[in-house]
Amino acid sequence: MQEVIIQGGRPLAGKVSISGAKNAGLPALAASLLTDDFVTIHRMPDLKDIRFMGSLLEDLGCEFSFQDGTACVRALAIGGNPSYERVQQMRASICLLGPLIARLKRVNMPPPGGCVLGQRPIDLHLHGLTALGCEIFIQNGLICASANQLKGATVSMGGVFGSTVTGTINVICAATLANGTTIIENAAREPEVADLCRMLVKMGAKIDGIGESTLTIDGVEQLHGASHELIPDRIEFGTFLLLALAGRGKLELTKMDAALCGAIIDALAESGAEFEEIGNFFIVHGERSNLRPMHLETLPFPGLPTDLQAPLCTLFTQICGESSMLENIYPDRFTHVGELRRMGADIVMDGRRAVIRGATHLSGAPVMIPDLRAGACLYSAALLARGESILRGIHHVDRGYEIFDEKLRKIGAVLQRREIMQKDGCEKI
Repeated sequence: MQEVIIQGGRPLAGKVSISGAKNAGLPALAASLLTDDFVTIHRMPDLKDIRFMGSLLEDLGCEFSFQDGTACVRALAIGGNPSYERVQQMRASICLLGPLIARLKRVNMPPPGGCVLGQRPIDLHLHGLTALGCEIFIQNGLICASANQLKGATVSMGGVFGSTVTGTINVICAATLANGTTIIENAAREPEVADLCRMLVKMGAKIDGIGESTLTIDGVEQLHGASHELIPDRIEFGTFLLLALAGRGKLELTKMDAALCGAIIDALAESGAEFEEIGNFFIVHGERSNLRPMHLETLPFPGLPTDLQAPLCTLFTQICGESSMLENIYPDRFTHVGELRRMGADIVMDGRRAVIRGATHLSGAPVMIPDLRAGACLYSAALLARGESILRGIHHVDRGYEIFDEKLRKIGAVLQRREIMQKDGCEKI
């Protein structure tokens, strides 16, 4: 176990290089199962989740290597099923379901685990694969799926909270090797889905409508190897953008495609944020931005991403007046609110809406990080707060932000990690 000690209230300024997108890298690794050739993926972030997915692939018999931002996979001779112990540790492991059915015609795997964000059912995954001719039933706690021959069909991926991203990914992967044409209606439009489609096209898949809500996939007999570079991580970009504005610092964010983040940039600009965009350089002028209160809601892409809801709550604590955030994707995704209150934030919950009154002088405090994006929120709050904060549960942050501590130090943050040793049932530092 580790914790991080942050000395808050320090000015932040400098340059941050944005890593490749975790939410694009995990599906890309899963899709490498669709061929027995080498698949090389560049700009892969070095994260716990990425290495964990690599170990899952190795368990299935794949050759996997990862060095200097490049992952190489060859699924030449694969077999077996993902284990319960492995799958329960990461929700994105569900992305293996579609590729394994397409490649092996049969798979038994547990439902996924990972961050607890309320009810996140996989019924649309199973509905979509069933429509392609897959027989699925639940037995002994396992998803048992088989298909002698996947067949193209028309499938809708829309749900209560919008289109399912990982469900769309599973159906796309299965459809690439199905017999005939598959039309996916209400497909998730997130950039990470489009990025996967572009990689699959390089592998020989036939996909039309990339980036749109209707995808048409003509199945092929087999796919081949390819080399692909991931898109930049729009959530990491948004996290640093919001930190710069909240701390009134000037940050230069590099290796970024701002077109992936139109919703958050537009909302902040309307509120008074000042930016400069030069090629793939994006400069945030927090030092001269005078933000007005905002009333935002999370929506599927191209709307405001739910993964930035928590960091936005930290920003709202620093804006004079009353702002609000409505969570439409995961209604239970306010696990950070209690910890922000411990630091002095004035937040009132009204169902799926958080009402936040600022500007607040946050105070350093010991806090517990409950999940990945709440971790980004609490890191930011600790950096803004007066005094010292001690953050535990930082393994969640390591799942989704590459060398986060190092990047923060480079822009002026004062923080230190230390081990927490346990002895005789008590923690000893």
